[in-house]
Order: sequence, then structure tokens, then C-alpha cells
Amino acid sequence: MTEGEFIRFYKNRNKIKSHKEVREKIDLFWNVLFEALKKDKKVIFKEWGVFEKREIKSRKIKVPMWEEERYTEPKKAIKFRAGKSLIEIANGDIDE
Repeated sequence: MTEGEFIRFYKNRNKIKSHKEVREKIDLFWNVLFEALKKDKKVIFKEWGVFEKREIKSRKIKVPMWEEERYTEPKKAIKFRAGKSLIEIANGDIDE
């Protein structure tokens, strides 16, 4: 499902008439989540999953073109770990 399809699905499911209103609600959710991750390392949604900020360490890589070894830069990334309910939905264990 694309983002546009999701917006239409959300709009029809909740009987909202404005595409713009749905877009604003979704953007608001993501903006608040990103702000929370900037302040804390982890955001937990019970039964849904965990968004977590993690440090990716520098590692050695080989560059065959130049026959040399380099090191990547350490960086931070957002990881998502699915919760029990989301895993059950993915496995088809929960009916609507």
C-alpha cells in the first residue's frame, strides 16, 4: 500500500471528507514521534512496537576498485521492533 492509498483508506474508514485533514493528522503523528526520539532514545507503543535510536559503530570495509580498506563513519539510526499484536497481524493470527 502506498502512502496515497493509505491516506484514502484512512479517510474512508474514518469518514473524513478532507484529504488535507488526513494528511495533517498523519504528519502530526510523525512529527511528534520524531521530536520524542530526539529527546529520548526510545518510544514504546504498547502491543504495537518500539522505535529506538541506536548508534551504529564504525566498521572496516574493503573497496575492491582501489584495493584498499576504509572505515565507515559512526552514525545514529532509528530501528523499529514490532510488538506482539503487530506480529500476530503479520502472521494472520488476528481477524478484523
